[in-house]
Amino acid sequence: MEDQEKKQERSFELRSEKVRTIVGQIPSSLIRYGITAIGMVLLCLFAVAYFLPYKQVYSGTATIHKTATTPVDSTNITILLKFENKRPDKVKGQIICLQSPYRTFAGQIRDLSPVRDSFERQKAICRFKVTEIKSVENQTVDFQIVNSSGNLLRKMLGNKDP
Repeated sequence: MEDQEKKQERSFELRSEKVRTIVGQIPSSLIRYGITAIGMVLLCLFAVAYFLPYKQVYSGTATIHKTATTPVDSTNITILLKFENKRPDKVKGQIICLQSPYRTFAGQIRDLSPVRDSFERQKAICRFKVTEIKSVENQTVDFQIVNSSGNLLRKMLGNKDP
C-alpha cells in the first residue's frame, strides 16, 4: 500500500509545474455543464432511435392471371411481382396490399421465387380472399409490402434480425 503511494507521489513529482496546475484544477462549470448537456442530447437521440420503428416499403406492379373457381373463402394463387427498386430478402408471411383503381385489399405471401423472368418479374404464391381477388383477375395492379424489422437503433448498429 505504501509502495503504491510512493510511486504515485514520485510520478506526480516528475511532472512539470504547469502539468501539476492543470491536473490539480477543477474544470469550470461551463465545461462540466457542457459535457453533461452533450451527454443528455446523445442519450435522447439513442432513446428516439430505440423507440422509432424501422420499416422498409417494397412496391411495384403485380400481374394476376386466372384465379381458382373453388367455393372456398380464401385461396392460394400465383401472381407475378415486378419490384420497382429494391427486392426483399425474406417475405414469407408478409402482408401484401394490392391497389386496384377501385379499392385496396390485402393478402399474405406464402412463397416468393428467387428466379426472375425476362420481364424482371418473380412468381409469388399468395393467399387472398376469393371474392376480392376475382375483381382484379387478368389485370396488372400496384402492390406494396411493408416490412417492419425492429427499431432504427438496431439497423444503425448493423445487427441482424433474429
